[in-house]
Amino acid sequence: MMAAQKVDDRARLSHNESMVSHTSWRVGGSADIYCEPRDVDELREMLSEIPASMPILWIGYGSNLLVRDGGIRGAVISTGRMQRELERISATHVRAGAGVACARLAKQCEEWQLGPAAFMVGIPGTIGGALAMNAGAFGGETWSHVAAVE
Repeated sequence: MMAAQKVDDRARLSHNESMVSHTSWRVGGSADIYCEPRDVDELREMLSEIPASMPILWIGYGSNLLVRDGGIRGAVISTGRMQRELERISATHVRAGAGVACARLAKQCEEWQLGPAAFMVGIPGTIGGALAMNAGAFGGETWSHVAAVE
């Protein structure tokens, strides 16, 4: 396995990275490239390091993600460490970063009396991961509650 490369002091981009420590099931092979950006600028810089023809798999915390023993051909970008901000931007809307835990969003929306995000309390991952797979629970689906994505 090659040593991790630093895009800067905080970011991580590594080659042939075992996915065992990046999924809740703790099984599976390696990803050709694994990235953990903390913000959009780091993400942009990491994307410039990935060949344009390489497939990309976007994950959050890797919750309920099974990786085959043969690994993942392509790049994996984890949004679990980036954008953990959660703010109310109007009487009916919130802005949630990709790294916000779904359960945290559900609890905060309840405190703000915004209602329809209660289904997210049953989703073990992040908003970024929930968006990537349209995660749902208790009859609710992520994309049916999204007004915009930046």
